[in-house]
Amino acid sequence: MAERSTRRIGGAAAADQRLPRRDSANIQSVDRAVALLKAFTIEEPEIGVTELGRRLGLHKSTVSRLLASLERGGLVQQDRQSGRYRLGFHLVELAGRVLTQIDLRQLAQPYLQDLARASGETVNLGVLNGNAVVNIDQIISPRPIKHMGWIGRRNPLHCTAGGRAALANLPPEEIERVLAEPLTPHTPKTCVEPEALRLELERTRARGYSISEEEFEEGLSAVAAPVRDFTGKVVAVVSISGPSFRLSASKMIAYGELVRHAAEGISRQLGYQPRPAVSTAGD
Repeated sequence: MAERSTRRIGGAAAADQRLPRRDSANIQSVDRAVALLKAFTIEEPEIGVTELGRRLGLHKSTVSRLLASLERGGLVQQDRQSGRYRLGFHLVELAGRVLTQIDLRQLAQPYLQDLARASGETVNLGVLNGNAVVNIDQIISPRPIKHMGWIGRRNPLHCTAGGRAALANLPPEEIERVLAEPLTPHTPKTCVEPEALRLELERTRARGYSISEEEFEEGLSAVAAPVRDFTGKVVAVVSISGPSFRLSASKMIAYGELVRHAAEGISRQLGYQPRPAVSTAGD
């Protein structure tokens, strides 16, 4: 009995000695699987086994085993005709779980605070809701004369900086639906002509931010930029607003660049990766 007990203890000890080696191998496999998944890009969504092996410095058989495991988990899928692999749809489900845990206001706060410090004006974070952008967070300017908006305020799409930043990046049919509706003039400067608004939306897309000068409230001007999620969809807007007498043309351009960079930073936090520009040289 004693001998058998000793053997069991000895066997367990031997197994314990082997655990670190197995753990190390398992960790290496996980690292390789992660590297493999990251090899797929927007520019190259499908890759073959040989090319994956070359990029990762792995033998084809190792890559094939990793792909087989990932395919069983729904993380990659194979094109049965070409034999090449692409990312699997289960990753979308996993990404959705992550997104449900993201608090947009909390994530955006550092960027809003930076904008508030840099501009000294009121900074807003808004989300698209029907035919308006609704403020969900705000940092009020410390100056005596300032824009006093409020959380929950609805801003029209056609005549506010935040509204146009969102509207300019909606699908064309959605833009036309909004422009086809009666557009309310809120001040003498409100643009309600569909063709003029189309041109302004083009300018907004080209520079990456929108400008509204006294179109919603007299004496109030603002700039805003769109925030995108990992799919590229606009999910929020960031804006700087203040008295028109302080927001000169040069200030509007400078603040426009500030909100654009802030919106891009928040978008990256949400997983957005801009597509590289496609060269047309030689066409």
